[in-house]
Amino acid sequence: MREVSLSWSKTTLATTEFRELGEIVSNLKVMGHLAVEPSGVRQIVLPTYREGKSVDDLNGLDFISVEQKLNERESDAVVIWNRHPLVCLASNTENIHILPPYEFDDGAITVNIRGLPESISTFVKLCKMVLEPDEVRVHNVQSSADEITAILTPRQNDCFVLASKHGYYKEPKLVTIQGLAESMDIARSTYQEHLQGAEQAILQWFSEQIE
Repeated sequence: MREVSLSWSKTTLATTEFRELGEIVSNLKVMGHLAVEPSGVRQIVLPTYREGKSVDDLNGLDFISVEQKLNERESDAVVIWNRHPLVCLASNTENIHILPPYEFDDGAITVNIRGLPESISTFVKLCKMVLEPDEVRVHNVQSSADEITAILTPRQNDCFVLASKHGYYKEPKLVTIQGLAESMDIARSTYQEHLQGAEQAILQWFSEQIE
């Protein structure tokens, strides 16, 4: 598996339709994709409008249609149909996943994509044909997994992997601590101690990555 970050600068996007978007919003956070089709992508977005601008201006863009105002918890979140050629590339490449949230921020965009190496390579080539990124950064996903494994004791790792594999972290949980402990033939309290130690270590590792 591979993960890449593609970035387009404000200068690059100023020569495209995104310039008009930048005149309406200072920030547009894409929270998720509801549908990905050759003709466009249905997205949940959270816009921060510039003074005097509104959802009507957003709807007036050639490549965006506002389908629904969510108004959840007094936010300005909306569902849009995005027809921009760069956005539509996601439907033309199999075995990739564009990782939300990502942002159009002050005229620039950075998007993270994860998938099979050959599919990522194809997607990057297609992006270069439509609008060449200013920066392409490749991340080694496996190295992060190795780092996490290295900070856990063997027993913590075994307990955490077992819990994850059997759906303990799903909502609702698919397995109980008691069930997991029994499958390892250890006491519930012992299993819970190892699992909590693993969770604390992973959270600490993650907090250090984002500082």
